[in-house]
Amino acid sequence: MAKIVQKFGGTSVADINCVRQAAQVVVNAANQGDEVLTVVSAMGNTTDQLIALAQTITPAPSARELDMLLATGEQQSVALMTMAIQQLGQQARSFTGAQAGIMTESRHGSAKIEEVRPDQLQACMNRGEIPVVAGFQGITASHELTTLGRGGSDTSAVAIATAIGADRCDIYTDVDGVYTSDPNLVGEASRLATISYEEMFEMASTGAQVMNDRAVVLAREGQLPVRVRSTFKPEDEGTLVTSEHGVPDYSVCGVTLDTNQICFSWQMAVTHEQEKKLDSIASLFLRLNELNITADMIMLLAREDEPVQELVFTVDKSARTKVQSIIQSSKITGESKVSIDDRLARVSVISRRLNHRPEIVASVFDALNQVDIPVQMVATSDMRFSLLIPKTHAERAVRTIHSHCNPGALY
Repeated sequence: MAKIVQKFGGTSVADINCVRQAAQVVVNAANQGDEVLTVVSAMGNTTDQLIALAQTITPAPSARELDMLLATGEQQSVALMTMAIQQLGQQARSFTGAQAGIMTESRHGSAKIEEVRPDQLQACMNRGEIPVVAGFQGITASHELTTLGRGGSDTSAVAIATAIGADRCDIYTDVDGVYTSDPNLVGEASRLATISYEEMFEMASTGAQVMNDRAVVLAREGQLPVRVRSTFKPEDEGTLVTSEHGVPDYSVCGVTLDTNQICFSWQMAVTHEQEKKLDSIASLFLRLNELNITADMIMLLAREDEPVQELVFTVDKSARTKVQSIIQSSKITGESKVSIDDRLARVSVISRRLNHRPEIVASVFDALNQVDIPVQMVATSDMRFSLLIPKTHAERAVRTIHSHCNPGALY
């Protein structure tokens, strides 16, 4: 008998028929003798619909009140899922994030989990009941309701699984595992049987939508095995996310696409020697960190013989207004000019030891050059090679690189 946390995403509970099918997956595991806890997302596009509803009242709703509204989506799901499980003959009890003991920091809209206090969940399981927990939400020490940001239900599931000592966490979605690229975009994309935490993190943080990157970090820290699998093919074991030691040496693991990136270019006239110490740039990145905004591709252009420096960086388009506000509030002496380009996309190649494998980088440039796809910016690390290209070329670039690099092939 295993202790398993099963998480069902929005597409897995999109309507009542889907809820019933997901409930059957839960009950089947319980009937086989497994000790099961379930985490559920909001149904289908409920979160987007609630955001749109709020924006009919005000274009800039209070973050606190928006959290209060968005949390109702998961609460609807857990009640319906619990009823469906009970209808199939198993005892179950629903929990909000607060009732489940998910304690978070006080940031609304993108709070991080600080601790899970699983006493009530464990007591429920000890009674032979299946806990059904609302993902994506938690509560602060001062009893303020918070949400965890997009993909937060994955994070809820992994955090709970770690807290209760689960043997595994299963992420159920509408795809049957992790592919070398988006199979809707690349027809020859292949499913990976296993993938390392490190590779999964890079894929999740660069556009692959099968798992949240924060959840991957928590799983790695707790050495928790995670399976990404399909609700609609429950017999299929999908892809196992695990330690690197259990993962084949893929030459290239995958190719991802993110069309939600925007590029900021901030030109500053340097008129005093003190400003050459980059105080304003340091303040910018400190503030981005405080707001949980990730700047990915970063480049600083400066010359000693010119009194101008230019900072270029990319962020998710959802952060556009906040970043603009931070820059505008910076105390820059002299001229300052900001331009924003939202016509770009980030294509990333995920591999290992890229710093020691320049032939992979060379082959990517060669492939793009052969089909006349321009590259505007590049960022590299030991696990990832990202290119910023015009959005009009993005999908063709992914297919070209995937065809050229043969992801999933072994060394």
